[in-house]
Amino acid sequence: MLNDNVFYTRNAVCHSYKLKPDIINEMVAWGIAEPSGNKPEKWLFTHEDFERIGRATRFNNELEINVPGAALALQLIEDIKNLRNEES
Repeated sequence: MLNDNVFYTRNAVCHSYKLKPDIINEMVAWGIAEPSGNKPEKWLFTHEDFERIGRATRFNNELEINVPGAALALQLIEDIKNLRNEES
């Protein structure tokens, strides 16, 4: 069960996944996460954003997929899930 009231700062996300802030900025630019806040230092990420960043990080670490490729993979996975839900 996701908690809609939990938010993560950019620093917390960086620490959790051992990422540099520039990588988080790139992930946001490619649409992997959509934080609230008007500048990177003030960004707040939802739990869903946090999990998507984690999946993108695993794609990079385990499959050597770069950020744009991870963004595409995540979008395709989401599209497949939506199609399956429409069929049921």
